[in-house]
Amino acid sequence: MEKRWNILRADETALQALQEQLKIHPVLCKILVQRGISNFDKSKHFFRPQLSDLHDPWLMKDMDKAVERIIKAKNSDEKYLSSEIMM
Repeated sequence: MEKRWNILRADETALQALQEQLKIHPVLCKILVQRGISNFDKSKHFFRPQLSDLHDPWLMKDMDKAVERIIKAKNSDEKYLSSEIMM
C-alpha cells in the first residue's frame, strides 16, 4: 500500500507574525504554524519545555517489566556491548 503525504498549509498572516516575533528562518516558522504553534508563548513552550510537560513514563506499555529488567541487570552488575543493544 502506497502512503501519501498530507502537507498542511500554513496561514501566511500567522507565519509572518511569528517570524517577526521570533526572528528565525521563515521555513522554521512555517513548520511551527503548520503544527499549530502560532505565537511567541506557544513557541517558547515548544522550544523550552518544562519537566512537568512530559508524559508519565509509567503509561507506556510494559514499563514495569522494563524497570524490573534494568534493576536486575544493575544488581547483577551485568555488562554489555553497545552493539548488542541493536540486535
